[in-house]
Amino acid sequence: MPMSSALLFVLIALALVAVALAFVLPTLLKARARGDETSRATVNAEIYRQEVDELQQEVARGELPASEAQSMRQEMHRRLLDETREAGASPSSAPRARKVALFVAVALPVVAVAVYFAVGKPNALTEESLAPAPVAEAVKGDYIEQLQSHLSRQPRDGRGWVLLARAQADRNEFKAAADAYQKALTVSEKVAKDPGVLCEYADALGMTQGGSLAGRPAELIAKALSINPAHPSALEMAGSVAYEEGRYADATRYWKELLATLTPGSERHRELSAAVARAERKSSVTLPR
Repeated sequence: MPMSSALLFVLIALALVAVALAFVLPTLLKARARGDETSRATVNAEIYRQEVDELQQEVARGELPASEAQSMRQEMHRRLLDETREAGASPSSAPRARKVALFVAVALPVVAVAVYFAVGKPNALTEESLAPAPVAEAVKGDYIEQLQSHLSRQPRDGRGWVLLARAQADRNEFKAAADAYQKALTVSEKVAKDPGVLCEYADALGMTQGGSLAGRPAELIAKALSINPAHPSALEMAGSVAYEEGRYADATRYWKELLATLTPGSERHRELSAAVARAERKSSVTLPR
């Protein structure tokens, strides 16, 4: 009797799993003992890289003296070396690695067959389209967990809190993002004087208020503008605050100042020009008494 396509597919799949295990298990047994330390070192290195990028951008914008940036880079590098040495000094987890390898060897074939019978289709490879896996969300979630782990060890890392806040805002977790921004301002005087971070914090708070910038967000924007009167985000948001409060002439003034820095004909220039026109129309209207 000819073998059914489903049975043939299962046998081929099991054979492929066996070949994969032959390659994976030896490496897993050798590398797993160093897995936690390597992962931790990698996360710390990525955070260090992003913090250095932030400093370079601040220097380029003229918001941070080069000498101060160099001093901060040295401190970040020292902290990275300290954490790397700490990770290297942790005990080996070889017994745990052997248990994990055994579990993988037993569970992988069982899970593969179970998943096939639950959702598998032997002709799936011939179909025109496959549903994409939610990889981006999983990676973003891992990144947030890694940042939280880092900050549990380095709670006074202001830039780390900013990175966490940005990642949470990207996931529309605005309350958590606002809390992280507040923590960043609390632990770092330098971050508290960064107009860009103040505007990001105001935006996150505004989103928790349904998009309104009234109250604390407006205060943060005013502080950002006092630090750097030409800061693009501060000018734009100050105009939004004024427009929201009915101060259309002030909104026009802030937005026109920002408009002068934008490239004519660009989408951003067109959008802001339209906003200026609306504010000017409203400011010229005389309400009947």
